[in-house]
Amino acid sequence: MALLPITPPAGIIKNGTDYANKGRWVDGDLVRFENGYLKPLGGWTYFREKPIGTFFVGTVTTASSSANITITTTVAHGLAVGNTIVLEGFAATGGITATEINETFTIASVPSTTTFTVATAGSGTSAATSSSSRVIQPATPIGMYSYKANNGEEILAIGTRSGVNVFYNDVWYDITPAGFSGDDVITSTGYGAYHYGVEDYGDERSTSALNFDTKSFSFDNWGEHLVFCFAGDGKIYQWRPDAGSGSPDTIATAITNAPTGCQAVIVSNERHLIAIGAGGDPRKIAWSERENNTNWTASAINSAGDLQIPTGGKANYAVKYKNDIIIFTDVGINKLSYVGNPFVYGIQDAGTNCKAISSRSIVSSGDFLSWISENSFFTYNGIVKELKSDVHDYIFDNLQQNTQQSTFGAHNIDYNEIWWFFPVGDVDQLSPNKYIIWNYLDNSWSIGSLNRSSWIDQGVFNNPIACDVDGYVYEHDKRTLFNSPGIGSRKPFCTTGPLEISNGDRVAQVNQILPDEETTTLPGVTLNFSGKFTPLGATTDFGSFTFESDGYIDARFSARQVQMKVEGSLTQDFQVGNIRLDVKARGRRW
Repeated sequence: MALLPITPPAGIIKNGTDYANKGRWVDGDLVRFENGYLKPLGGWTYFREKPIGTFFVGTVTTASSSANITITTTVAHGLAVGNTIVLEGFAATGGITATEINETFTIASVPSTTTFTVATAGSGTSAATSSSSRVIQPATPIGMYSYKANNGEEILAIGTRSGVNVFYNDVWYDITPAGFSGDDVITSTGYGAYHYGVEDYGDERSTSALNFDTKSFSFDNWGEHLVFCFAGDGKIYQWRPDAGSGSPDTIATAITNAPTGCQAVIVSNERHLIAIGAGGDPRKIAWSERENNTNWTASAINSAGDLQIPTGGKANYAVKYKNDIIIFTDVGINKLSYVGNPFVYGIQDAGTNCKAISSRSIVSSGDFLSWISENSFFTYNGIVKELKSDVHDYIFDNLQQNTQQSTFGAHNIDYNEIWWFFPVGDVDQLSPNKYIIWNYLDNSWSIGSLNRSSWIDQGVFNNPIACDVDGYVYEHDKRTLFNSPGIGSRKPFCTTGPLEISNGDRVAQVNQILPDEETTTLPGVTLNFSGKFTPLGATTDFGSFTFESDGYIDARFSARQVQMKVEGSLTQDFQVGNIRLDVKARGRRW
């Protein structure tokens, strides 16, 4: 009995052809590689069962013998027919149950600036009006930050395309500042929104090819005060968990005297509040007086000041790296360092021709920074280095220029992973729906599909927190994949390229399959084999195989090369080891 090991080395390879990647994993979903072994991703649960977005206070009014309800808000809602809204916390009213009211709806009509109607699944038995509760217009999260207040309570800030939500002391708040300018979502399909000569002259286009110039949030904490800036708005805001009476601010407010027209904000180790692109000057870096974020005017008796980045690029974002601040421009990166009086800070070039594809693609893992550029990956640990990737073609052959600004990165410290999420599809696919994973300890890669728009690593919270495009917030890697919201019928799987089981022109016969796996209850995985006699020949499906406690299963198929798909269970973890085939040589096939 000749036992032939067939489990490929760790990592998925998407560069080149499948046959060029023979003996390797070439496709997969919902899997990771840890310590060289194939494993499933952890599942996720709702951190919040209703979406986040713009919060309104409103009441529900029912009518007798009608499924329609009228929602009246305390302020002008700005909604339109066809918008999606979510009702939360309303009691049963007028014969319509709380379950039938507290649902997601499409607005049917808008009688006034403070009212709109929706159709429920119930039927009113009387005309009645509820007490006030929450009306939510969902928004896509595009930035996250977490820290702890002085009282030890966790604070989670989420920036969306319409504002800012905060989770504090087990309560969700909409702290969007008055007059806040949200994301410039370019989804126009009017005449001129697509390529010349496509569709009829003068007609509205069925899709759009305009650049989706989505902006980015930058968050930090000034002591226990949350500070943030949204590049599309330009102002620097502050929100206090304790506004002086033990209660938080109802909304964030602009910091007095802080510059406007900014791209980002960051708090230095020396306790200066630093504005990137201050005052609308694309190369200006300005900072407040130490310990005083309302004094930005330099003088002989304070440490406020400003300087210009030394390159011709525009300053877009800033990230703390050890004792320095790394400023990302549309040319490369610059290093801002504390030098003490009288200059306070100095700046120097740290890398060129390595600009980030988007501010959100920049990831800090503590010991190094990493990001996606226009056709490559880069890392920085004091020196900029290009990162060779086994899935380079998977992302750069699919990423579209007009939506690349939606690409964002995330760190998962428990698994030594950096994730990048990016949109793939038609030109109107504006939000990420695919991901790649880089295990930087093992230097292995994985790929898959997942609807996510922002992510923050565990630390303040016990598990990573992530959001999807519809505004739902999840806690990741908390359990198995079973019943994870939105997973549907998908299962974790990984597929190999061709596995050559015969030499030359001879055919091999497989008699038994011997698995090597760890799982709670057998069978933990299902193996599917298909085979060919030539690389361009027809594929034959040899069927699926599972394993019980005897440790092997009989098989009867012949081929020169086979392809293996490993499919795992949703209900338990598994680990794939060295799978072997009992192979017997046969004659030639003509």
